[in-house]
Amino acid sequence: MLIAKAEIFLTEIPYKNPYQTATNITPKGRHIVLKLTTDTGLVGWGESGIISRRYPAQGDTPETMLAVLESYLCPAIIGKDPCAFEVIMSQLDTLIKGHLFAKCAIDHALLDLAGKVLNIPVCNLLGGAYNLSYTVSRSLPFASAREVTERALELQAQGYNRLTLKGSGVLEDDYACFKAVRHALGDHFELEVDPNCAYDVPTAIQFIKRIEQYGVFAVEQPTPGHDIAGLAEVKRNVATTIIADESLFTPRDLKDIISLNAAHAICLKPFKSGGILASRRLCAAAEVADLQVSTGSMHPFGIGTAALHHFVATLKDVATTGYGCPAERFADDIVDESGYSFCDGRVTLAIDKPGLGVEVNEDKLLTYSSQCKVVEHSMHR
Repeated sequence: MLIAKAEIFLTEIPYKNPYQTATNITPKGRHIVLKLTTDTGLVGWGESGIISRRYPAQGDTPETMLAVLESYLCPAIIGKDPCAFEVIMSQLDTLIKGHLFAKCAIDHALLDLAGKVLNIPVCNLLGGAYNLSYTVSRSLPFASAREVTERALELQAQGYNRLTLKGSGVLEDDYACFKAVRHALGDHFELEVDPNCAYDVPTAIQFIKRIEQYGVFAVEQPTPGHDIAGLAEVKRNVATTIIADESLFTPRDLKDIISLNAAHAICLKPFKSGGILASRRLCAAAEVADLQVSTGSMHPFGIGTAALHHFVATLKDVATTGYGCPAERFADDIVDESGYSFCDGRVTLAIDKPGLGVEVNEDKLLTYSSQCKVVEHSMHR
């Protein structure tokens, strides 16, 4: 059973409300959806995406992902056995450096196909699930303190026990928002803050010290992602748990974080690290270095969300998972069957179907896709 065709879609679905962080306002998700078909007609699905063009994604955009997949990555996997997924992903890393977001779509689709070939769910393909049901956290986009507080109270009532407040980059605004939300939710509710690289080192230290008196569970990536030494300086000067996110894409990044003692924890997101397989290797290395691991998402549609939950289920000890389902964010989705359920801040993964367990609505996929490229020939032909 060999891969015979790849179809690459640039798919755009509006957010229910534009998603605002310190660096961007995003009105819609613009993701790559990948459909791989074997010579026997079996289909595997993959997805990848970037929340905004200003995310420091090593040069990837939806358009570059589409081009790299069409011209390099997909031709290289035509004629390959999807069950050789580890070998294929290693070969793609040799073929072209970087482009981790584009490679993630292939990672997802290969695992989905391999699971279907072997008639097992992806989590079992990877060695089994430690947890099939777990609570998730939720990030709140930046808005006024009143608006964020009202939304936080709604989510607390829905069963969430941890929330992440996005920062604006303006210290006084972020401080006022955190203080208001803390007062409303009570002293024991777990609150994180994610400034998304918005602060310089002195401002980050000042901000964190000010909110520590109210109780903050963790602060994620307060300073620019490229400045790992700056993140380490923040960590040395505060008592709060510091999580590295935009500083971490590759194993080399993780090596620098560890050597500089720059964080207490890392945030793994399969989209940004090249997929589930690469993210699992980062997780294993972090465990050796005694770093905590949390997981995030970059707001996937249904395919990527199913992949995220299969990945999380295989991890032995995860601090938190920051995404439940696309319905939290988007006006619609492209899957009819998600392969998991989500209610009251808790995900339950189903493993009664092979692969990722998703059923894609191809009519919706075409409706929401602005481009589609088809690859049917190997680059070696």
